[in-house]
Amino acid sequence: MPTQVQFRRGTTAQNNSFTGAAGELSVNTSNSTIRVHDGSTAGGSELASVTYSSNATNILSGTLSVSRFATSGVAAGTYGGATVEGVFTVDSYGRITSASNVTAQVANSNITGNIIASQLQPTGVTATTYGGASSIPAITVDAQGRITSASNVAVVAGVTAGKSLAFSIVFGS
Repeated sequence: MPTQVQFRRGTTAQNNSFTGAAGELSVNTSNSTIRVHDGSTAGGSELASVTYSSNATNILSGTLSVSRFATSGVAAGTYGGATVEGVFTVDSYGRITSASNVTAQVANSNITGNIIASQLQPTGVTATTYGGASSIPAITVDAQGRITSASNVAVVAGVTAGKSLAFSIVFGS
């Protein structure tokens, strides 16, 4: 009869609470893995199982089944676009753990391309024609070149009743 070698064995909970001697092996019957003990760490160190080594082979060959990935909690979809920006959180393993869209904000004054009226912030100035035959425009412009206020000022002649106005015209020779 051949010699049989048998290792300590137990469930995950039983293995987690067991501290084996240095170099001792135990079998986790819950997930079919082997643990190596160091004499001081409860549960020892779990070695690769058939599933783990298959995953490694599949990763190297580019054939890892999506069924092997844990659910990330991020909804499948497209993030970002012409009017929204994608915002992502990445954990220390490089996995995207959250994703969302936020409204795009323009923070650069060096804008190129076409800007349409709906993309501009209102200035508070009424859209109309300022100035004319009886008024002149009074306009305030901010540091960015935007008109921030505008009004009409009536034209008032510098002549009062009973006075005359004289002009001198000088012609060059």
